[in-house]
Amino acid sequence: MSVLGNLLKSAWARLRRDPEAAGGIAAAAPRLEALRDAQPATPPGTAFHAGLERLRAGDFPGAERHLSAAVEHAPGLPEAHFHLGIALARQQRYEEAADCFVLATHFRPDFAEAHFQLGLAEFHRDRFDEALASFRRATELRPGYADAHCNLGYLLYKHLEQLDEAEEHLRRALALDPASIDARTNLAMVLDHRGATDEALAMYDRILEVAPGDPEVRLNRALIRLMRADYAQGWPDYEARRSVQRQRAFPYPEWDGSSLAGRTILVHAEQGLGDEIMFASCLGEVIARAGHCVVECHRKLEKLFRRSFPGATVHGALQTDADLAWLDRMPKIDCKIGIGSLPLHFRRSLADFPRHTGYLKADATRVADWRARLDALGRGPKIGISWRGGAKKTRRHVRSIPLEQWGPLLAVPGVHFVSLQYTDCRAEIGAVESASGIRVHHWRDAIDEYDETAALVAALDLVISVQTAVVHLAGALGKPVWALVSASPEWRYQKSGESLPWYPSVRLLRQSTPGDWQAVVNEARERLAACRT
Repeated sequence: MSVLGNLLKSAWARLRRDPEAAGGIAAAAPRLEALRDAQPATPPGTAFHAGLERLRAGDFPGAERHLSAAVEHAPGLPEAHFHLGIALARQQRYEEAADCFVLATHFRPDFAEAHFQLGLAEFHRDRFDEALASFRRATELRPGYADAHCNLGYLLYKHLEQLDEAEEHLRRALALDPASIDARTNLAMVLDHRGATDEALAMYDRILEVAPGDPEVRLNRALIRLMRADYAQGWPDYEARRSVQRQRAFPYPEWDGSSLAGRTILVHAEQGLGDEIMFASCLGEVIARAGHCVVECHRKLEKLFRRSFPGATVHGALQTDADLAWLDRMPKIDCKIGIGSLPLHFRRSLADFPRHTGYLKADATRVADWRARLDALGRGPKIGISWRGGAKKTRRHVRSIPLEQWGPLLAVPGVHFVSLQYTDCRAEIGAVESASGIRVHHWRDAIDEYDETAALVAALDLVISVQTAVVHLAGALGKPVWALVSASPEWRYQKSGESLPWYPSVRLLRQSTPGDWQAVVNEARERLAACRT
């Protein structure tokens, strides 16, 4: 890199890595201003225009080479940084792209398009607060920027639960661009989230009249239908997820529901642990119909599934594994199906859901060991709890209740509470014990190994949990569960009611007001106290 390029890189490093520290921006700004003042005010000729041509042709590496040369020639030119950022973003190099867009906005603060593209780059990096700020700035600079209103509305809904403002921006986006499928889809999601499911469904239907092949819209419609227990129409739409989510290239034809007699079928993993456990309720029916069944599952579930489905060949893997050589060690496979597609064939109505007492089986020896360990705590019920669910992308803030808010429930006398919380939660447990004297028992060895988690859960008297995989695990083991469900739950928790078709042992305690978990915790406390009297 040239001396000029190193100077630019050094200045930006200060601006990006230390924007709030004393002297951070102050130290970087003079260098950047000097670059802007020293460079020509017009595009740097051949390299810049060649980069634009390569962008239009879809040759993003070629565009990057030409636009990098343009930036070297004129590092203070915002358009060069902007288009270089576009070339990098198209190659999914979002951090580098974000650097370019920040420099474009520095050299031209009113560059609305650069603020918008910066928001997109930050969104792809899961930096949602930064993306939100960039989209806001784009709409301030250009109030008629439909795409910026659309993305801002989506972020406000999806990651901040600010539904009023989200709807306002999405309706603004539609007014500016009535043909925008993205704005209409995002608005339908907000309406669904607010409980206006009839309006949301009608909106999805209208979108699909115009764009019948849109898989995201079909998937969104599926989730509403499934939440309403409309399985006959919901599962066919749910197949659209295969066009939205990453699919792996297993070299077998898709099972079409035809006879499996004398044939071997591969049922492969998809989505998260909870989904695998839930859809595994269909495995018994597949195994019974097939000549043989090979089940690929998450490595954490391998022991549990192998014990629970002895009639199948079970292989544990990660969905990111590219090496499929293990298939060579399997019986000859005739067809395949993703585990999330099994309900399309086996759960077409509520009557198709079995009233089971548990289809997963924990290790009996380990269950006995955990029961003895729990008995050593003293008399009284042993209750497992999990208070934090999901990830940043899967609405963790909506699905979690800080442990300190569980105080009224934890204060019920004569009860021993046991943590089932994954990730390191020692600080939270310690803070509660210091503040209230209430001890939540936590055994890390039970959390690190999922088969041990299953054994511990099987040894407990009750599980109380937010919407997380623990609900699925306990329900699939047939253990009593109280699931604390948000006002806008995931589809699998249904729109209303206390019961779940997937797990007869689960009872749902629903939040009536978004954000108000205290009423739900108090209801759980009252139920638990009533059980103790």
